[in-house]
Amino acid sequence: MPRPTDEQQADAYDVSYYGQGEAKFDGLVAWFIRQCRQVKAARLAKQLTPGGVVLDVGCGDGSFLSALGGCGDFELHGLELDGLAARRARRDPRLHLHLGDLLAAGYPRERFDLVTLFHVFEHLAEPKRTLTELYEIVKPGGSVVLSFPNAGSVQAQLFNGDWLHLDPPRHLFLLDPQTAEREFRRAGFSVIGRRFFSVEQNPFGFIQSVLNLVLADRDVLYERLKGNEGYAPRHGRWSLWLQKAVAGVLLGPAIVVDAVESAFGRGATVEYFLRKDPAE
Repeated sequence: MPRPTDEQQADAYDVSYYGQGEAKFDGLVAWFIRQCRQVKAARLAKQLTPGGVVLDVGCGDGSFLSALGGCGDFELHGLELDGLAARRARRDPRLHLHLGDLLAAGYPRERFDLVTLFHVFEHLAEPKRTLTELYEIVKPGGSVVLSFPNAGSVQAQLFNGDWLHLDPPRHLFLLDPQTAEREFRRAGFSVIGRRFFSVEQNPFGFIQSVLNLVLADRDVLYERLKGNEGYAPRHGRWSLWLQKAVAGVLLGPAIVVDAVESAFGRGATVEYFLRKDPAE
């Protein structure tokens, strides 16, 4: 498949991508995502000492960094493209926000104790150069945590083109764990851990992919949960009600399925913990 043009990429990241309201999602969905970010922040805060310097690449609305700031005294940096998400992130005065691309940001060498990229890596046009840059800006002994869709997952193989996490044209490539780990090591990192289970990402990925199998328009429920009422207008109130009912029925089984898949390293997404080893 040819790579999207610059115009196609710009259209793909218009205001509808970030949701139409004050937040990307509203109501119960927004609350659930906040809880997931709180749990993640509390887990990663244990890796840091007071005063630790953190960069979240593709920080979105800054909610992860805000949650991390509630877990300790850390210096918080976010990198995001100019737009609606960045404007949301500016609401938290603790965040040092930089607009633009990591490769052009000019961060100092060995600046950060922790760098995170949550579902950002697969959007990057130059992933190998990005890994090299990450290695340069992380302190010796520091960590990089990144997550992305697992191309070797059961979901990827089961749903093929209907898989939610394909997300065309925004996702420029997808990796399986073997390929990813080879590239991480080539960049100089040690792989110290990985997680496949994600209650935030994987169960809904399964649900939306099931809906994609039977609907002519893809990702309808996902887009409508972001408030994009103009997306697939043929789906009215009753269609959305039915899709939500299906989601409610499938949610429990989807969580169980994800737990089983993840136990065998076949979860729909994967989160890696990388370390830059100190020089001997």
